[in-house]
Amino acid sequence: MNRTKPTTCIFLLFALLVGLFSAYEYGEDLSPCEEDKCFVEIHSDVPRCWIQDDNQNIDYMSPMDGGSHSIPNACRRSNIFGGDGYLVAYPSTGGLVLLRNPLAVDLQYLGLPNTHDTARSPDEDDDLATRMVQLGAPWWPNWYLYFRHSSRVDAGIFYDYHFPSKVDVAFPTTGGVWVANFTRDALRYRYEDKACQSWLPYAPDLWRVKMRYALTMDDKSETMKDLGGTFYTSVDEVPGLAKTVDEAVSLFEPFKQRLNHMEDDGYRRRFCTDDKDEDEDTRNEEPEKPRWGIGSLFNELR
Repeated sequence: MNRTKPTTCIFLLFALLVGLFSAYEYGEDLSPCEEDKCFVEIHSDVPRCWIQDDNQNIDYMSPMDGGSHSIPNACRRSNIFGGDGYLVAYPSTGGLVLLRNPLAVDLQYLGLPNTHDTARSPDEDDDLATRMVQLGAPWWPNWYLYFRHSSRVDAGIFYDYHFPSKVDVAFPTTGGVWVANFTRDALRYRYEDKACQSWLPYAPDLWRVKMRYALTMDDKSETMKDLGGTFYTSVDEVPGLAKTVDEAVSLFEPFKQRLNHMEDDGYRRRFCTDDKDEDEDTRNEEPEKPRWGIGSLFNELR
């Protein structure tokens, strides 16, 4: 039996190499991303990038967990009806502003159709991005950073205040603004007895369902009122809600450090504990908890 081991190992190694090489071949209906002007630059070490079904598909090998992600075609304003549900604007300041699965009433407010995707007009990006951040849309430096961490949040890794929260905004015709702010963490954490509880609530069970049937901003406002939203007489009173893209960029700044922390396995184990014996220097590595997921920091909520 020992004589057959080298042969078996050689065969397995050969099979592995064949699998790796075949994995990075492009099919007839695929083309490398760099050949298409409609796709954005990837800021990472990506071994494979291809275009399929009007999206830019990338395979990450490192850092963190790798994985495959599909970036919307940058020649389209959205891929809500033919992709993963993103509405995206690329402001002239750089980066991107995105809404995932925007509501029909939000598309109406933004002056976009709610029945089909539209082509992107780059000269309209700044104006659209401004109106999107006023609806609670976050700004991100690039798709790479967003996907690296959003995929982990979606997979159930507990991020708490390290990831921008989900913000909903409604502007009733009577004036003022309704705002709701929810954690992006997986729903399963609602039912777990954790030492570190989430600093933001989870969306009510009926939130998404009721929001889906809002036809106007007044409908959306009434729903938010019924389900626990907060009313402000002026948008200027809302803490941590950007009114311009520049403000959204500034509000994202604290998350650069927090997201970087979350790439450290040791830190991820530490931040959600209540260990009184932990040394002072280690505790000081924790960033402060913000009032809003996309907002400024408030020491009293640490």
